[in-house]
Amino acid sequence: MEPIDPLAPLTPPEGGDHEDSIDRIRRAWSSLRPEMDTSVVGTIGRIIRASRHIVMLSDEALEQFDINRGEFDVLSALRRSAVPLTASELARSLVTSNAAITKRMVQLERSGLAVRERDDRDGRVVRLTLTPAGVDLIDVAVPAQLAFEESVAAVIAEPRREQLEETMRILLAELERRTAD
Repeated sequence: MEPIDPLAPLTPPEGGDHEDSIDRIRRAWSSLRPEMDTSVVGTIGRIIRASRHIVMLSDEALEQFDINRGEFDVLSALRRSAVPLTASELARSLVTSNAAITKRMVQLERSGLAVRERDDRDGRVVRLTLTPAGVDLIDVAVPAQLAFEESVAAVIAEPRREQLEETMRILLAELERRTAD
């Protein structure tokens, strides 16, 4: 089997057949439990699975920079920030665990892309900042990542893409409200 180019534009299947794994899951549940309404799986299941596939393909696209999607997200957050960030600030911003951020911080430091520094006022606080190599890498990786993401989104025609973006904005805003500290 040939490797898939993560930057190749996605194209819908020929003939309008858009069956996916969620359709098969719903059919299986329908035969097991016909009284159970699984329609929400059509929405939530697809969001979760699409996200997982995008992260996997994103990891492949970022291999050229020797980073993965999680490390890209940390580097990107640090680049956008006017000040160095703590693990907790990064975890909150990136919607992940402190443990995951700490693991990424260690890897980025080993790679020479970021450094951890103790806070001058409170030695217990450690902040992460980009090295010049980290700035250089993320400044090249972001345009490449945007091109990858465009190749993924290109499968959706523009009017539908705008509708999807607005629908996802509503969902994300509500989820962020529900999970706010």
